[in-house]
Order: sequence, then structure tokens, then C-alpha cells
Amino acid sequence: MRLFIKIYFTFLILFGSTFMTFANKPLITAQTYTLKNGLKVIVVPSGLAPVVTVGIVYHVGTADDPIDEVGLSHFLEHMMFKGTKKIPGAEFNKQILQKGGQNNAQTSYDYTLYHTTIAKKHLEFIISAEADRMRNLTFQEHEIISEMGVVLEERLMRFDNNPFGTAYESFLRAMHPYHPYGVTPIGFPHHIKKYTFQSVRKHYDTWYHPNNATIIITGKVTLAEILPHIEKEFGNFEKKDTPIRRRPQNPPREGVTQLIKQYNKRNSAILLQYSYDAPQFRSELGKTYYYPLTVLSHLLGGNQTTEFYTNFVENKKLALSVSSEYDGISIDPRDFSISAMLQPTANVDAFYAELKAIFARLINSGVSQDDLERTKADLTAQLAYTKDGTTGFLQTIAEYVALGISIEEINEWQKKIEAVTIDDIKKAAQLIFKEAPVVTLEIHPKQRAAHPEHANAQKPLILSRLIKYFKTF
Repeated sequence: MRLFIKIYFTFLILFGSTFMTFANKPLITAQTYTLKNGLKVIVVPSGLAPVVTVGIVYHVGTADDPIDEVGLSHFLEHMMFKGTKKIPGAEFNKQILQKGGQNNAQTSYDYTLYHTTIAKKHLEFIISAEADRMRNLTFQEHEIISEMGVVLEERLMRFDNNPFGTAYESFLRAMHPYHPYGVTPIGFPHHIKKYTFQSVRKHYDTWYHPNNATIIITGKVTLAEILPHIEKEFGNFEKKDTPIRRRPQNPPREGVTQLIKQYNKRNSAILLQYSYDAPQFRSELGKTYYYPLTVLSHLLGGNQTTEFYTNFVENKKLALSVSSEYDGISIDPRDFSISAMLQPTANVDAFYAELKAIFARLINSGVSQDDLERTKADLTAQLAYTKDGTTGFLQTIAEYVALGISIEEINEWQKKIEAVTIDDIKKAAQLIFKEAPVVTLEIHPKQRAAHPEHANAQKPLILSRLIKYFKTF
């Protein structure tokens, strides 16, 4: 695998100009339209097979929930599968399965997405079904009670029975003490138990309107083909004012940092995460730093060819794995995090000392031009790979569109990544790493392993990947 990666990057360096000429074509060739009632339509013709993925984004998420009913957006996502008069009960899922389709949904802090992949010949059925449940849900009070049990079980599986769930929720509360990002999208049990038929119905009636939604269709279809049917199904819905999305913000840190430490009997290695405040795409700081921070994150944890990875894992053997994540696509500020897995007998102080030394070098000297170019080439390639298929591509587009980022801005992404310089990396490192981490999370084995060398034999756990598991429901 290592040899393959090296050959891959050699190819990118030797034939970079040819690759970039191809890659400089717009990532998304989209056809867009807005109905009179405010419903936005985005069609991205792609794919060779007669398959389409239909997604509908509602611009509401957990961070918009009532403070005493956090997770209500996620609960409503469940109720959206309870049927209408036209398609009652579980028939929605059954009819999609009978037609050979697949459907799912996800709720994040800032949006809710419903998506279905199906043969093109059933596209009009999906459009009709999505329009029907946008305004015509018929769930009953007894279904609220039964589904509450389902969601409590989901929470039990995701958090209470997960060895790292408690530590992660403690991390969130420390990172976002006032902001709704400090609670996971599913909420706590006391939130879930407070939902009522009236509160769920009110949430639905408040947010689920055409002017608060975007339909995205990817696959073998054009806007001209499907727009008449969209107009027919959605065009008669009235627009309605939705609440201004104001969230309480975190107070200034004033230099306060927090250490969260857990000794976990279900853990056989040391897991570390160092998290820093970071600007989001839409902020003033984000306008300057979003792209450099994206490249910096990939430089630090994008793959096993980076100098950062080689230094920690291969040369100095201070870690079994390292990774980095920058949460820049959000309505409000999130974080920039460095994660690592160490052997159970490793010296955490030695790891952190080396980490600080690398941060100092990044701030003062940046990175080598070769490492920067390899990283940008890898990011560009990953961007191109998102077009391979319809579902993953739609989910990528949906995340940006849900936050008001236009197709034109998405198509600027590659050019702006390629424009990032060593000096930009130095300034981004200064912005993030000039102070100590806001929150440090350490998860230790409760007891030393009898054979610590066995930690090398287990599949490396990258904490940032685990955390992605907790972010959407």
C-alpha cells in the first residue's frame, strides 16, 4: 500500500499539469431554478447509468431546537417516515424498496437531509412522495411515544454503550459551553423524554416549508426534464416565514484551557485529541483562513505520506496513528483538532512536546514546497473522486448548499486550494496554534495491558473518524 501511495504521488508530480488541466473544469455543472414559493432546485446531470439520487435539504438542525428539547429536529426526521394520507404508515419505505431504491436521512447541527437513490424511471414518484410529506404528515400521538423508545435505544447504542461516548459528550460541553454545538444532535435522554405530539408538530409546521428547503437531484437527468413535475407537486405550497436562526455564542476563553481525562477499561490504547477554536467559512476570519486551514489540516493528518505522519509514526514512533480535522463548514464557529493513538505505555508529555515543536516550525517556517504541493494534489484528487457516483456526491453538495454556499463558490474551491502558499500555511498555523488547546481530551486504558506490544497489532483507531460517527443521526 505504501508503494502504491508513493507511485500515485509521483504520477501527480510528473503529470500534474495534465491532471490540473482536466481538474480545472468545474466540479459541478449544475442547473438551478427557484420556484415562486422560494423552493430552490439544483439538478446536477451526471452518471452513465439511468440512476438518480434525490435529496431534499431542510435548513434546520439540532442547533435550532428548543433549548429544553434538543434533538427535536432528529426526532422529526424519524417521524417523516410515518406516512401521509396518500402514502400511509411504513408504505413510504416499502414502495421505495419494491422499486429497487435505497433511502435514508441524516440530521446535523445545521440542516436535515433526506435522500433516495433509485432508477430514473421512478424519479417522478420520489418527487411526488417528497412533496407529499413536506406538508402532509399524519403521524399520531401514539407514534410519538413508540418512536421515543426507538430514539432512546439509538442513543443507548451510539453513546451509552459506546466506550468513548461519555468522554466525547464531556468534550463537546467543554468546547461549546453555551452554544448548541455542545450537545450531540440526538440530545440527552431528558430532552428526548420531553418531546410531545404538540412540540413535534409545531417544529414541523415552523420549519418544513418550500422557502426553507432545497431539492438536489444528481444523476442521469436534466432540469428541463424534471422541472414541470417539481412545479406540479411543490408549486402550490405557500411560503411561510421561518424564525431567524440566532444561537447563543460561547463567551471569550480568556486563556482558560481544559483537560478531560478518562480511564476506560474498554480501551487498550491511549487516545488523544487537542482542539482549538477555528473560524467557519462564512466568517470574516474564514474569508482569509478557510482554504489555508483546509490545506493545513490535510498536511497534518490527510494521509500516511505527510511529513507530520512520517515524523510521529514512522521515524520517532511516538504514535500509532495521527489525524487532523477542521470543521469549517458550519453556521457558527467549530474547532480544529489533532488526534492520535498511542501505545498504552507511551509518554503523553513526550508526544505533546514534539507536537508543540512541530507547531513552532509551522508558524516560523511553514512546510516544504514539495509537501505542500503533494497535499494540494491529494485534496484536488479527493474532490474529483466525489463525483464518482450520485449519493456521496449529493451529500457533499447538500452540506455546502445547506449553509448557503452557492454552486459558484463550490466551483471556486479547487482554484483557491491551489492558490494556498507556504506563507498562508504559516499564518494559519499562527492563528490556531499560538495558544494552548482550548480542550485536551485524553482517554487512557484503566489498566496497563499485560502485553503492550499488542497495541500495535490492533487496527489503528483514528479518534477524528470516531467523532464523525457522533456528528449526524
